Amino acid sequence: MGVLRLAPGSALPSRFEATLKRIYPIICCALPLLAAAQPARALQGGISVGGRVGTLGIGPEVAVPVGSGITLRGGAGLLGFDLDMTGRFGLADQRTARLFFPKAFYTLGADISLGGLRAGAGLLVKSEDPSYRITLDPGAGIDIGAGTYTEPDVATLTTRFSWTGTAPYLLLGFGSHSGLGLGFFADIGAVILPDAGFSMTATGNDALLASQPFRDNLELEERDARDDAGAWINYWPIVSIGLRFGLGG
Repeated sequence: MGVLRLAPGSALPSRFEATLKRIYPIICCALPLLAAAQPARALQGGISVGGRVGTLGIGPEVAVPVGSGITLRGGAGLLGFDLDMTGRFGLADQRTARLFFPKAFYTLGADISLGGLRAGAGLLVKSEDPSYRITLDPGAGIDIGAGTYTEPDVATLTTRFSWTGTAPYLLLGFGSHSGLGLGFFADIGAVILPDAGFSMTATGNDALLASQPFRDNLELEERDARDDAGAWINYWPIVSIGLRFGLGG
């Protein structure tokens, strides 16, 4: 098949998923309440500014300690580029492929200090959906669902990875966001996407693309992609490192 395939992996244990779903609302509700309860400390805790790079892009971040080991964080990850995937991951000859990332991810959340570690939760907002486009060379063929089609009947096939505009995240972090001077931090976690899915569109012969057999095959291809992704479709990884500078404390 000449369409997007995520690396197969076994589903996360159901007990682990259930635990995430139980603790996330508690964390998200508790952190803002604890932060709001100490406005004076928020003013005294200083501000930390810096930058990060990772799976959420490259961009700035601001952190404000609010006392009792709690830090409010906000940042932007700028992507806005595409990758040439031609010839990679088993893509057949006579076609090119490009992977398009959102222009930006925005995050807003809070962390709790756990000794040398941090536990964090918050919300991620994306500017648009990631997508993957295959363009067929003249006369090239492609399998879609149970059918085989050739260019120019099918000229391009685009797979979009979509979820609602705002999604929650959980993370573990290393390095503090409080204190004066230069510091290093790192985060690892995941954005939780319970409603994520694939949608596919094609260009080419309008009459063929509008026919019911082709639409059925496109839906079958979407289901196959969803099945191949398994439980991993519901998570966007967070892996990032950064530097920050404390301006007050």
